[in-house]
Amino acid sequence: MSLKPDSATGKFPHVADFAARVEMPLTGSDFTQLVFEGVFTRKFGSALVVQCNIVEEKGIPLHALFGGVAPALGLTIPEELSIPIRRNFVLVLAGERNAQGRTRPRLLLGGGLSAEVDLGQLPLVGLYFSSAQTGASVSVDLLVATARFSKEEVQALNGVLEEMTSPCRIRASSAAAQELERGAWFVAYAALGELVRSWYMPLKRRRQPGAGGVFSARGLVPRQLTRAALDDLPITLADNGAWLTVQRSVGPVHFEKLGLIYRDGAVQFVPEIVLTVGDLRLSLSGVSVRLPMPSGAAQLLVEGFGLEYENATLRIAGAFLRKKRENYEEYAGMAALQMGVKGQSLGLAAIGAYAVPNGGQPSLFLYATLDYPLGGPPFFFVTGLAAGFGYNRAFTAPKLEDVQEFPLVKQAVEGTGDWNSDNATEAVATQLEALTQYLKIQPDTGFLTIGVKFTSFKMLEGFALLYAAIGKGFELGMLGIARLTVPFSKPGAAAKDPLVYVELALQARFAPEEGVVMVRGQLTPNSYLLGKACKLTGGFAFATWFAGPHAGDFVLTQGGYHPSFKKPEHYPDVPRVGFDWRVDSKISIRGESYFALCAHAVMAGGYLEARYDSGSAWASFTMGADFLISWRPYAYDIRLYVRFRAGLGCLKGSVGADLHIWGPSFGGKAQLDFWLFSVTVKFGNQGSVAPVPIAWDEFRSSFLPEDKEIVSAAVAEGLLRQYRSTQGDEVWIVNPKEFALVTDSVIPSKTAVFVPSDASFQGNQSLGVAPMAVETDQMESEHRVSIQYGDTEVVSDKFVVREEKRKVPEALWGAPKTQMVGGKKRLRFPGVNDRSFVNDTLAGLRIEPAAVPNPAETKSLPVELLRYETSTMPDAYAWQTLSAFRARDLEDDARRTAIRESIAHNSARDALLSSLGFVPAEHVALRADVANLFVFAPQVKEA
Repeated sequence: MSLKPDSATGKFPHVADFAARVEMPLTGSDFTQLVFEGVFTRKFGSALVVQCNIVEEKGIPLHALFGGVAPALGLTIPEELSIPIRRNFVLVLAGERNAQGRTRPRLLLGGGLSAEVDLGQLPLVGLYFSSAQTGASVSVDLLVATARFSKEEVQALNGVLEEMTSPCRIRASSAAAQELERGAWFVAYAALGELVRSWYMPLKRRRQPGAGGVFSARGLVPRQLTRAALDDLPITLADNGAWLTVQRSVGPVHFEKLGLIYRDGAVQFVPEIVLTVGDLRLSLSGVSVRLPMPSGAAQLLVEGFGLEYENATLRIAGAFLRKKRENYEEYAGMAALQMGVKGQSLGLAAIGAYAVPNGGQPSLFLYATLDYPLGGPPFFFVTGLAAGFGYNRAFTAPKLEDVQEFPLVKQAVEGTGDWNSDNATEAVATQLEALTQYLKIQPDTGFLTIGVKFTSFKMLEGFALLYAAIGKGFELGMLGIARLTVPFSKPGAAAKDPLVYVELALQARFAPEEGVVMVRGQLTPNSYLLGKACKLTGGFAFATWFAGPHAGDFVLTQGGYHPSFKKPEHYPDVPRVGFDWRVDSKISIRGESYFALCAHAVMAGGYLEARYDSGSAWASFTMGADFLISWRPYAYDIRLYVRFRAGLGCLKGSVGADLHIWGPSFGGKAQLDFWLFSVTVKFGNQGSVAPVPIAWDEFRSSFLPEDKEIVSAAVAEGLLRQYRSTQGDEVWIVNPKEFALVTDSVIPSKTAVFVPSDASFQGNQSLGVAPMAVETDQMESEHRVSIQYGDTEVVSDKFVVREEKRKVPEALWGAPKTQMVGGKKRLRFPGVNDRSFVNDTLAGLRIEPAAVPNPAETKSLPVELLRYETSTMPDAYAWQTLSAFRARDLEDDARRTAIRESIAHNSARDALLSSLGFVPAEHVALRADVANLFVFAPQVKEA
């Protein structure tokens, strides 16, 4: 260190600056040491202020720089952070007197990172930062302190650096509550027109470093520093992030907050910006400028933006969002338009998304809705439309109970929701996440949707969305919602709760791959009757299975199934049709009902319950019924019950009655229950329900179609077209390569025979005729198929034959359950959980053409048959010299005459054909009038 006298007096005053030089050895980098030159000053205590003398910029890991000076501080600095080293690198060594009067050294290192952002480069808003008055820029510097420096010390230090003409500046934070504490800090300095702000962002090492790449400011957990005064600027800190609230405008651009974030070796400047130009309002979401450390080009990042324009007659809103996914980015947008047209409000809304996942095929979807009264008859007045499509997007239909919240239905019924430019990107993100679970990215898939919104007599409002999902399979379906309001509210009238409000969710689907057709409906929890205290519940379903493991099964239900019925897994869940009415705090009434029809029985029933509860006094009344009915043969099993219970304090009692009747033959029992005893009365047939077996004529007329429809044949594959001949016969034109013929019989068979090959196929041998009490060993059924060409059976090896099997109802074709009643054979009443189907019964045969022999494959021949010996033939070839063709000079008519005279009979031709083994008179059919067929007569050779 060398002493520097005062330049004016030549003396060494008490307060003087001394020239200084500091050498700092380094390890763990390309440098062996750093050399700093500067001054010793006492303008803020005793301090040494020096700057690096390196001219060319070089990068150095920051943790390595402090590892030897302050090891504990070096451990807090991210390992991946490298900073540029040159003359804008400043080192300050100062002392601080503690409470015990001792002086401890403090070290402050400041670095200008050459990281400056011109906000004029921002999209849309940048053009407002072009002039000197409205220019906007942000620079980022680095500070590392081993101890606290006050704001006054920082301001004095900044003055010393100005005197040294150092390119580096160390600025104090604009927030009074933020001091330069011990640690590593990024310092942001923003000059937005006349608005100048600076703030510190604490830098910490992440415990679990994440993957590299762009970091989003979303998801940080912030904590706000306590304000020093009411007019102080609030600052919010998070993990390696800091936001300064400014709430200032530069021209039409409003800055709500300014943020600074560090992640994965880069600094990001994150402003919250809103642009307002007249009635137009634009907000940028997730705007940031990424600055890689120690050097690199700045990267402009925008997560999304919201746009809003509104005047007295028009409102336009839009939003765009860039969503970071795993290994790819997805872009989503939403738009809405509302305007007045001919005294009516017209609304348009749309949402869509686009992505290219993992370098694969592009994936996108778009969905749009129109809200405008288009007209129609009063019972079906169209008030809106919807349409959408998806490419490489798999459509998954929601559960029935989720239909009203399904985004495509909800947007058409309720619009896109209450959103504006301020929360536009959040609205898009919410909609996108809701749609992602139903419209997943999947290659080689797609969907189409068409929807209509309508009213019926102004009391019923509905929306139906038809969809077609295409992928590995095909599915056609419908989703809808219907709302009935009685009485409906007139426009302009005061809003009142209606007497009846019913909201029904609908779902229908046709899925050939699953072999199912299903239609379902269910009341939503919003439905009520006579007031919101009386809730309505219930649903219905119809399903039939035509392929797959449940082929032949069906169910129709309203309100569910018999209480004792064990529902198969593939049957839909249906809630009871009923109501739950809380009349007041003491009285409640509820009731339920159901009906179901399946392959072997009909079920119906319900109950009604009323209850009174007032402290220690209570009473309840219950009545109900359950019906189980079989048809052909007709039989029934009915249970009726009624209960009355009451209590007062510890006293309670009950009275009830149960009635169980069955038939035929009619019988039953009644049971009366009192508090202390019960009485049972039996009447009629006390054996059991024993239906009488029906006769063949009754069975045939009840369960079988006309004779010509019992057995049928159809082209399953390869049918090109069909027509009827003049004789009225149906003619099929088929593709022989894809042709498949399927025979079918309504009556299941135990055996099937293909006559040409006498091939036999065996089906389920446990078949019977249950309504007729025909036992398994008494039933014989054979399915025979014969194919003839003319009057001759086809060759058996021309076709490949396989059996076609399916399920049939146990109640029709199963083994009968019988009993002897009065010496006569009767049927037992089917149980509610009896087996529904007989499996693997023969329905017919599938006949396909046999594989065509490969022409490239020939049969093996013995080599001896191919051996031969040669023999010499003299004069084997007799060459003749042919003269050149010379045409006769004839007109068209003359040439035709020459052709007529020579074409039918030609001696030279006849001689040649005769030598080849032909008989010209039999094998040649040429007439002289062929000469008339030429448009221009050909040339005729000279004789």
